[in-house]
Amino acid sequence: MTNKKFVYFVSLSSNVPYVLKKSIEIVEQKNEVAIFFDLDGARVLDKRYLKRMTRTHGVDLSLLFNLALNAGIKLYGCQMNVLIADGLELIEGAELAGVVTFLETAYQADAVLSF
Repeated sequence: MTNKKFVYFVSLSSNVPYVLKKSIEIVEQKNEVAIFFDLDGARVLDKRYLKRMTRTHGVDLSLLFNLALNAGIKLYGCQMNVLIADGLELIEGAELAGVVTFLETAYQADAVLSF
């Protein structure tokens, strides 16, 4: 089976548990996954958010992020989110990225999914 590249674009924080679980499944099948978090979705990458919301939708987001990172999933927070409110204090393993990084990754992907 040919390895495939998947890119998720998450703009709503309530979709994050589903996307993380699905991404972990996809990586277990020897595929590559990158997840871009923007707008409301980006706040889940903030350490302060995870401290306040230890469980969301019955899921431990910190655990899911650790599983995703250990599986090799790339996590990107939109660099424009640092300009709003107090900015982002990114969790360990996540990176800031802009439109160029998203487009380069998306152009090389076999599938781009938006949530």
